[in-house]
Amino acid sequence: MGCAIRREVAAIDGSDGSRAWWFVAAAALALFGVLAFLIRIAPDNTVDRTLLEWVTQWDLPFIDGTMESMSWFTDLRPRLVLAVVGVVVIALTGHLRLAAATAIAAALTVIPVNALDLAGGIVADRIRPNGAPFQAFPSGHTLGTVVQYGFGIYLVLRLGLQRWISVPLVALLAVTILLVGPARIFTGAHWPSDVLGSYFLGTAFIIALVLLVEIAERWLSGRGLLGGTPSTTV
Repeated sequence: MGCAIRREVAAIDGSDGSRAWWFVAAAALALFGVLAFLIRIAPDNTVDRTLLEWVTQWDLPFIDGTMESMSWFTDLRPRLVLAVVGVVVIALTGHLRLAAATAIAAALTVIPVNALDLAGGIVADRIRPNGAPFQAFPSGHTLGTVVQYGFGIYLVLRLGLQRWISVPLVALLAVTILLVGPARIFTGAHWPSDVLGSYFLGTAFIIALVLLVEIAERWLSGRGLLGGTPSTTV
């Protein structure tokens, strides 16, 4: 099995497009690391404090409720429920191989993403702006949302759904990704650089997930497993 998976990795890595995406993922990961070191050097910097004060002073209709709801919606428990529901729905629609590949890719990335999350917090060594004695960098809400919902956009496009379903779904996922960062800043839970670091690390892992899904699908296909209804690439 190990040799077969290595062959699939080599086949996918052999394409110029895949190599370019791995490079983008590595660059995003490097930016995450650099940002963590910069925060360690200057935890209470002018840029962070100025942006934090600007965001927390937003005075728009329904802004408080919207930001609080966004923080709840992007918490770990709702995201886990949506992840399980998503995989089950993919399987029930007949895309068994894509569902299995998604589960495999998620299992392979859950430990690395959490390890880098923890490592970033140790390197940055900064508490949250609201004084809570928890690591501030990176924002866990933002990281999990970027990875999960960004990958969700990929899955929606892969499934080739009708536009009246896919367009609202993609819009909802994209808006959530865009708003979760400002929501965490607005509620005083994180500094702007915490959120930026999460977007960097999240981008790296979205790319890794997509490429790992392709590897897993090719491996399952080579074994003739879970053929089901073929997925439509958009």
